[in-house]
Amino acid sequence: MDKQTKRRTRTRIQRRSNPRTRTRRNPRTRTRRNPRTRARRNPRIRTRRNPRIRTRRNPRTRSRSKTRTRRNPRTRTRGRSRSKTRTTRTKSKYGDLPHIFVINLKRDEEKWNKYKDDPRYHRYSACNGIEMSEENPYYDKLQIMWNASKKKKQCTAGILNSHMSVIQEIVDKKIDKALVIEDDAVVDFKRLEKIKLDKLPQDSIIYFGGTFHSPKTFKDKYWTYGVLKEQLDEQKPGLMKIDTDRFRILGGHGYYFPKWELAKDLLDRMNEKEKMRALDTEMVQLQRQGIIKYFYYPALSYLNMEDAKKGVHSGYIHRDMKHYG
Repeated sequence: MDKQTKRRTRTRIQRRSNPRTRTRRNPRTRTRRNPRTRARRNPRIRTRRNPRIRTRRNPRTRSRSKTRTRRNPRTRTRGRSRSKTRTTRTKSKYGDLPHIFVINLKRDEEKWNKYKDDPRYHRYSACNGIEMSEENPYYDKLQIMWNASKKKKQCTAGILNSHMSVIQEIVDKKIDKALVIEDDAVVDFKRLEKIKLDKLPQDSIIYFGGTFHSPKTFKDKYWTYGVLKEQLDEQKPGLMKIDTDRFRILGGHGYYFPKWELAKDLLDRMNEKEKMRALDTEMVQLQRQGIIKYFYYPALSYLNMEDAKKGVHSGYIHRDMKHYG
């Protein structure tokens, strides 16, 4: 074949492979075929896939292709019929809620009445400090003001015993997502149900409720709750970090254990002590050490004022503590 013949042949092949001229492609190039229509497919046209049903889309008509679709491994049906046979996960009736322990004396049926018809609350029988008196293992271990009355010491030791016992149960049963409240507190379920508990920090106890106090002493004349509240109200509601230079959190309105191991760590720390103050006071020390780091604001668990007025500290309670004060 002479040079001129070769040049003519090459020109003819280039014309056939030109996409602008609607001619057949070079049979030497390997193009895919549609197994149904047995028609050659242009490899240059990249069709888009629908990521939900995993089928190819025609970029010109934006409709689903008639080519064979992949099966959905979950429903075991083809992508086209997925919407008809789709199964949804059944959620719990109460959503993703913690296991809520309510510390309540057996004799205080009146305080328990507000919870008894709600299965989201779990009653935990409290220690009666007055009846148990010095038999309470925390009676001699309790460190309290020197001028506190015997009744005051008995009540405080009973409260400490109750909290330590419920924490022990969380550890023994390895209960994750546990919330502990006292029987004068209620939970705001409307807000709690919107929170994804798995996305909360898992490295610290979290206060769902409590009371703000001066960072150093109760008699600090220069510290005011109102200023702190104004500052916090300017921030976005939700999880916040405890700033021990500005405040400390006291009270048993609600503290949350994301993991049962955190309850074990708290229990071990308290058992190592020869003397203990009230649990919320001991937890202040952990706040200062950076071990307890977070609180939720506004509070998710706060006081029911009718019952709070009947408690030991009723003389100091003037608000429901929805804003920790």
